[in-house]
Amino acid sequence: MKKLRTGLVGAGLVGQAEHAYYLWEDRDRFDFVGLADASASVRQALGARYGIQELHPDLPSLLQATKLDALVIAAPDPFHPELAVTALEAGLHVLCEKPLALTLSGCDRIRAARDKSGKVLQVAYMKRHDPAYKKALDLLPKRIEDVKLISVEVNDPDQDPFVAHLPMTVANDLAPALTEDFKAKNAAQLQESAGGALTTAGMKALSGGFLSSLVHDIGVVHGMLAHLDTDLPAQASHGSFFDGGRGVELAFDLPGGGRVRMSHLNLPTVPDYTERVTIYCTDRILELVFPSPYLRHFPTRLTLRKDGGEKSLETHEFRVSYAEAFQEQLRAFHAAACGEATVKTPLEQARRDVELLISAYRKAAS
Repeated sequence: MKKLRTGLVGAGLVGQAEHAYYLWEDRDRFDFVGLADASASVRQALGARYGIQELHPDLPSLLQATKLDALVIAAPDPFHPELAVTALEAGLHVLCEKPLALTLSGCDRIRAARDKSGKVLQVAYMKRHDPAYKKALDLLPKRIEDVKLISVEVNDPDQDPFVAHLPMTVANDLAPALTEDFKAKNAAQLQESAGGALTTAGMKALSGGFLSSLVHDIGVVHGMLAHLDTDLPAQASHGSFFDGGRGVELAFDLPGGGRVRMSHLNLPTVPDYTERVTIYCTDRILELVFPSPYLRHFPTRLTLRKDGGEKSLETHEFRVSYAEAFQEQLRAFHAAACGEATVKTPLEQARRDVELLISAYRKAAS
């Protein structure tokens, strides 16, 4: 099996809790040789933990110091376009965290660089690699017209209860100039997508609720629709936010008269995580209940309910596998980069996801 010399840029929450660990663990596929992060304390901690050879404050210095085959981008969202473009222009395959970008223009910059480079660009929708999710695809009806309602409900208390047991290093040594750069890029890109100035609640809703939270579930639904040869629409039919932007909702119609409705609520005072996706069909109901993404080897629950005959209900519960979605995602990336498989979560789908989420925010704001 070919080993990819791989670097990680950005070792914050998901970079430390997931990507660094699985890059290090999957030694048959990845040679985890480089880390770029602005925090010296984070670089030192992860370098010692995983034996990383090259530790650098930014991506250009990492690329100058060592030859890489691939890069995982887990830096803050506003930096995704510049990092992805730099990596693709350097001839690297790229796995980029979601959202691909905070703006459609950012997505298009990445697409242009990918097309010119001919390299793989995979977007990190890890739930699309969840074994229970893939089993659910097999249980969907054959026709989109038989899907009557897809209902998504997420209650998210923030990550703290679910990473407290992990060896996390807080980046408390960042230069003030870098923090200001992040704030400026974040505000400018969000204003571009909003089409104008944002209120405090609007910024929280667009950035935290739609683009950084519901994007997970848009990716889940997008995969289901693609399985049924149906396009995700570019425009939502409904969008709203509430509770100062901590809660967001969107909806859109399906061919054949069905509908998708989605809600996400940030409720930090109750340490309980719920992410439920229910697909109501003509002759069956499918339900996926995802755990917090930071709990390793904690299986997603898949339930099928259907008519059992003689007015009875037949229920099946599936425990498909203990395989970890983040690791399966990296293995899919490896296969695509080595030319052994197609990209399952491509840039084009991720761009449409961003487009739909922005449309939902604009409907909410108007």
